[in-house]
Amino acid sequence: MMIKLHVLNITLKNKTMRKICVLILIFSGALRLYANPIAMPSVEISELYFDEYGKWKLELYYRFYDKSPAIDSIYISSMTDLIKLPRYKFKEKSGLLVITPDSLDREFNINRFADTIKVTTYAMGPIDDILIFGKLAGASIGYPRKGQSISKYYSFVKDKSPTIGYANDTTGMCGTVKGVVYNENDEPVKNRTLGLDNFFNTSENGEYSTRVFARPSSYWRVKYKTILKSTSSALVNRVNYVMEPDSIIELDIYLAEELSTEVNNQDIEDSAISVYPNPVKINQELYVDIDLPIITSDIWIEIVDLRGAIIAKRRVKEHHSSLTAPADAGFYIVKIILSSNIISLNKIVVNE
Repeated sequence: MMIKLHVLNITLKNKTMRKICVLILIFSGALRLYANPIAMPSVEISELYFDEYGKWKLELYYRFYDKSPAIDSIYISSMTDLIKLPRYKFKEKSGLLVITPDSLDREFNINRFADTIKVTTYAMGPIDDILIFGKLAGASIGYPRKGQSISKYYSFVKDKSPTIGYANDTTGMCGTVKGVVYNENDEPVKNRTLGLDNFFNTSENGEYSTRVFARPSSYWRVKYKTILKSTSSALVNRVNYVMEPDSIIELDIYLAEELSTEVNNQDIEDSAISVYPNPVKINQELYVDIDLPIITSDIWIEIVDLRGAIIAKRRVKEHHSSLTAPADAGFYIVKIILSSNIISLNKIVVNE
């Protein structure tokens, strides 16, 4: 009896030790996986095209990374059908697959005017890529018109120059938006660099023209460049448009806040601002030249006396401005203020 109990005790201990060893192996494996995460292979929808007969072609882009696991299977689905793709031999780390109805072993339908296409890749678990187009909830793009495809270029866009079987480029993917950019005071924003899909420059009249991707777009903010060439963004009255390839949309943009300049007096060279003549006679015209890359609506000139009282003030709208010198002779300070920052101080003498 004592021998049986002893054997039973040894057996239980051995089972417990095996469980502990298994748990240690699982835990250590998980730690290695966490410390060295595996980059999963990707298969994405690259382009969808319908020919003149309504026959579809679906281009998929695949990519493998170092130590990526093998792809077990790929499924594509529409709102009406689901099918498993044949097993492909991927010879390169990245490339394109073109799927057509003829390449499948049974019927698979895609509705040209509205559908949801999903590609599901199984490699250590499912990974989905989805395209919803047409008048469907959640659609990111309309249906492709005759001669157009839906292509992925960061996001899904219309493309009037389909490139099935070749890498996507921007040829045929863009239209033009043009108009005037206004600040929060309804004044044209001139000589500034702003951006929607691409950066553009406004003219002396605040006019702009820029190429944008052919897709529905909505913006609450626009990008812009400061004097120091850094990129920032500003709030705007909501901008909406639906662009088709090579179309032109006229659209004025209204800023809802002032564009920052990110400059101070340390950033401006002395030669960039000139105040003349100096000395100047009372009530004579005093000129100010501001040689900055941009002129915003938030540059001001102030003339103050030695007590700090403001004698004259005006907003600068051009690189070359002027204002009337004080009516009393004496010493004064001319301030140049940009976005609430004093960027220049000039002492002037006013003579009778």
